[in-house]
Amino acid sequence: MSLLFVAMMGASILTLLPLWVGALTDRGNFSGQEIGWLASADVIGIFLSSTSAIFWVRKLSWRPVVLAGLGLFIAGNLASLSVDSFTTLMVIRIIAGIGCGSAYAIALAGLGDRKNPQMAFGLMVTAQVVFGTIGFFALPRLMGEAEINPFFHYLNGWLLATLLLCFLSFPKSQKSPANESGNVFTTLLSGKALLVFATTVVYYCGVSSVWAYLERIGINLGLSSADVGDLLGIGFAISGLGSLATPWLSKFVGRAFTLLTAFIIQIFTMAILTGEYSGGAYALYATTSIVFQFFWSFSLPLLMDQFNRVDDTGRFIVLCASAFKVGEIAGPPLAAALISASDFTAVLWLGMACMAATLVMALITERREVESAPLVAQSA
Repeated sequence: MSLLFVAMMGASILTLLPLWVGALTDRGNFSGQEIGWLASADVIGIFLSSTSAIFWVRKLSWRPVVLAGLGLFIAGNLASLSVDSFTTLMVIRIIAGIGCGSAYAIALAGLGDRKNPQMAFGLMVTAQVVFGTIGFFALPRLMGEAEINPFFHYLNGWLLATLLLCFLSFPKSQKSPANESGNVFTTLLSGKALLVFATTVVYYCGVSSVWAYLERIGINLGLSSADVGDLLGIGFAISGLGSLATPWLSKFVGRAFTLLTAFIIQIFTMAILTGEYSGGAYALYATTSIVFQFFWSFSLPLLMDQFNRVDDTGRFIVLCASAFKVGEIAGPPLAAALISASDFTAVLWLGMACMAATLVMALITERREVESAPLVAQSA
């Protein structure tokens, strides 16, 4: 339970990114490009700390690092209250992200140690869904017009509960640290590792670019902020079923077909939003946003399982968080640069291109796994 809560908070900023971007936009103190960078600020910090985790995650005691990281995250949220300076807020959010990322990396390593990692990652996504569902229903009503502080209070309420769980009980590493640091670089520089890392980066670049402006897309369609928040919350609640369905479907039809299904449907939902339409904006946005979120959650356990299968040391999985964050760092600023006069069509095309590229790379990884399996059996 403590692992799931830590992993849930590790993705908390991305989970609520549309509300964060929307609040910054309504506040009117920041330019579009500044909002894009603030949307990536926490992610930069998470990337810095989670990337370093490959060297220490199997060597340091987990609980003290997690408690310190979550404490820094809480402090960063408190320091962010009522801050209107772009530079100050950017620095604070990066520092908060560093604390968040160190705890997040450990949670990913711990979930990868479970007997059924794909199911563990599915439960992780479900926990994030619960957090997001409550947030999307409650925060638009709490935040009101241009009010950001309730956003940080919501984060800290969950963080305090997570701290308590971790203080009471937290698992230890199930794998011994590698003795030779050179093995780390051998793993990092292998073709398989680079392909898996790049696949997740491209996916999250597309996901975060669309997700960051999904709330704005709904507003642009003429929906109210409360309606958009409700629909995003409903989509989040339903998406939890996606992460739980992934292990079941991939067991029966295989990982490759499951990947193909997930990404084609995500591309289709974004393509619909780029078209011309008249009337029925609520139904259109409800359908596309809910289906998009369902298959986003559906895809995650598959990509994380590819990470977990790169090596047997249990270290490479922590870089999954880094891959998430590289994509998230690139996505919102790139999307912001493509927006023209509140026209989000280019953002949706960026998302579709990233999804198509991700599908190709993920299928190459699965094909290599299948081709190498007979060779491994023969050598055994």
